[in-house]
Amino acid sequence: MTSKTSSYREPLILIAFVALGAVLGIVLGEKAAFLYPIGQIWLNMLFVLLVPLIFFSISSSIAGITDTRRVGKMLALTIGIFVLTAAAAGIYMFLVTGIFGVDTSIQIEAGEAAGERAAAGIGEQIVNAFTVSDFPLVISRGHILALIVFTVFFGITVSVLGEKGRPVAEWLSNLSLVFYKMVALLMKLAPLGLLAYFANLTGTYGADLLKSYVRGLLIYYPAAIIYFFVFLALYAFLTAGPWGVKNYFKNILTPALTALGTRSSAAALPLQLDACDKLGVPREVSSVVVPVGATCHMDGACIATIYEIVLCCALFSRPLNSIGDFAFALVIAVAGSVAVSSVPGGGAAMETMVISAFGFPAAALPVLLMMTQLFDAGCTLINSCGDTAASMLVTRALYGRDWYKQNLNEKTEKAVSGN
Repeated sequence: MTSKTSSYREPLILIAFVALGAVLGIVLGEKAAFLYPIGQIWLNMLFVLLVPLIFFSISSSIAGITDTRRVGKMLALTIGIFVLTAAAAGIYMFLVTGIFGVDTSIQIEAGEAAGERAAAGIGEQIVNAFTVSDFPLVISRGHILALIVFTVFFGITVSVLGEKGRPVAEWLSNLSLVFYKMVALLMKLAPLGLLAYFANLTGTYGADLLKSYVRGLLIYYPAAIIYFFVFLALYAFLTAGPWGVKNYFKNILTPALTALGTRSSAAALPLQLDACDKLGVPREVSSVVVPVGATCHMDGACIATIYEIVLCCALFSRPLNSIGDFAFALVIAVAGSVAVSSVPGGGAAMETMVISAFGFPAAALPVLLMMTQLFDAGCTLINSCGDTAASMLVTRALYGRDWYKQNLNEKTEKAVSGN
């Protein structure tokens, strides 16, 4: 009980300070503007750290891989399933927001950038999001996806160099630890920074801003519960029919409660592996899919990101008008849930990527960070339990539809022992 309470301690403190800032803004009105510099200084420091954090954390992870051939096929299949389930989650949330909508009681001035992005076609949007024409542009928070593409390419190149690249890989790993620690230290000031920022926001826009959060909670959590029981059941059914659904939910309860209680996919990881064993998923599959999924399989985050994109489009008068707009938003959400989620402090990185892709102003970041905190428990539940379902899907693809009848772990043990 203590561990579960402590896992919620930081977000509860953050929410309490944001609520206090909102109250100050309502009471002080426009006079709350004197707090704006405090919030903006904290926000600027966070923006400065995000680019090197993303570069060093992702590149060091890829550069540290020494034997990619052994698990290459399995990883390719795993990432493919991650992308497909994330896309399904994103489309599902578009349908939910299309039916129930988001709060539109206020609109915040977005500036010219959002209008320029809106005017671009889907092809141009994707080109501008994933690439830049000059190196200095790639190390800017305004081009996060292009940075990720460059970072992945850099990490792969270091890995391919083998022994010659090992000193570089170690250097990248050490630098990633430094920037991870810097972000952790800066986030200790997050309650104060967000209090100041939200006092200014609510002082400017009034209590209507808070309606967006209440509506978000009322939409996201029912949607997340439906996704858990419908979509994860569907994936289990695709792997092993009714047997898969029955046994999936039979074995997923303890990992699900652990993920929900601790808000940590890592804390639930050993229990997810145990659930895979009980389901008959071979350990050569679960030992790859579940740990990789804990860092880059975030269907819950994809659902949340789609909601946040739709909300910001309403807040900043940047409507999604065409199929191309919706497709671009889905690409951003899926790319973020698979790539940026592996970055320590990935919530801020994900929100920054959304802001840069759509041209939203910096004021969107505190709004989205708060929304992420409110959604986090539901996100973790879906993210974590989705890894076990993904392991079943990978096993079905590799071993056929009768995989659960084959005692695959027992066969592997006999092969290893030579009996």
